[in-house]
Amino acid sequence: MAEYTGQNLVASFVHPSGTLTLNTDYRSLSTSPSIGMVDASAGSDANRTYLTTLKDGKYSYRGVAQTAGTVLQAALLPGVIGTLIIGAEGTATGAQKETCPVISMGAAYNYPYDNIVEISCDFQANGAVVLSNY
Repeated sequence: MAEYTGQNLVASFVHPSGTLTLNTDYRSLSTSPSIGMVDASAGSDANRTYLTTLKDGKYSYRGVAQTAGTVLQAALLPGVIGTLIIGAEGTATGAQKETCPVISMGAAYNYPYDNIVEISCDFQANGAVVLSNY
């Protein structure tokens, strides 16, 4: 299997007002899948054992903030429900994409005095992740 970089990333947030392209000015996009665990050990068990419960996940976006970015701000308000579509290797035929319903946790801004302004937003998974190909 060959390594790859993030330069071919395509990512969009489809929400009630339209589709927001996230890969235009992105710096990073991270995925954090998780699963619930319950302790199933008891009595004379010498080691803990676990059962898995519900799957979960979070996504974190970070990018360059643009002036007149009201479309971006409105799309990333806390509570906006939509779908993230992520293609880590681009949209070439056969490239894998990940689609997940999400809830925006709201945009945050970083205003350094000697660098470019950045925007970041976390998304909470809100259903099943679907893996498919372009």
